[in-house]
Amino acid sequence: GVYRAMREPERNLHVMFHGTTLHGSQNLDPKKRLQPLSYYHPSGPAGEAFKALAGNGLTKPVAIVGLGAGAMACYGKRGQDFVFYEIDALVERIARDQALFTYLQDCPPRVSVHIGDARVTVARAADQAYSVFILDAFSGDAIPIHLLTREAVELYLSKLVLDGVLLFHISNRYMDLVPVVDRIAAELKLTAFLRHDAEISELERAQGREPSTWAILARQPNRLAPFRNDSKWQLLKGDRKGELWTDHYANILPVLRW
Repeated sequence: GVYRAMREPERNLHVMFHGTTLHGSQNLDPKKRLQPLSYYHPSGPAGEAFKALAGNGLTKPVAIVGLGAGAMACYGKRGQDFVFYEIDALVERIARDQALFTYLQDCPPRVSVHIGDARVTVARAADQAYSVFILDAFSGDAIPIHLLTREAVELYLSKLVLDGVLLFHISNRYMDLVPVVDRIAAELKLTAFLRHDAEISELERAQGREPSTWAILARQPNRLAPFRNDSKWQLLKGDRKGELWTDHYANILPVLRW
């Protein structure tokens, strides 16, 4: 698809599209430009997840598969390291163009970007290198299935500390990926919670928030205690009858939105 970065004068935003899919936005108001927007809004699932996890301390770097405009960097603090894995070098060029977006330059943490397929580049990282591993590669028109197989998730887990957390952005207009995540969580004995953030007011849309669906997973159940009593987050129980995607077999027909 074609990348487009443009200004939305009604909301005073710069936005990035790949094909017809929104991949990031930033407020042009200097007082608001470091607030993550779209799927990463502070009042949405991603913002809630970072707020809850920061309370326990993020002692090691954060890994993020999928760069977009770089908004997730603004959840970091000075002295932290945020490592992005992005398949397309053009996305990094757009995100680093200060005439378009300034998250990577202005947000507090140290930011690095590794270009290449995430299954290859993530494998090069040291084991137990990250506190949080974020997978943000499923909102587009094409689904990189190889990033959501059992073997892929086992790779991500190997790069996390024992009490580390996986955060998956699984919004998609064509496929319901919840049963896939539910089955993988059950297969790997992970505790998992889901939040559909679909009820967005007109005021919130005007402020740059977009609907999204996120799942959060961990090996240690107590790491996700803040989500257990939050009615917005739903416990995944392994009962959605999803097929197990592996590197040898993955069937998209059952998850298509007909």
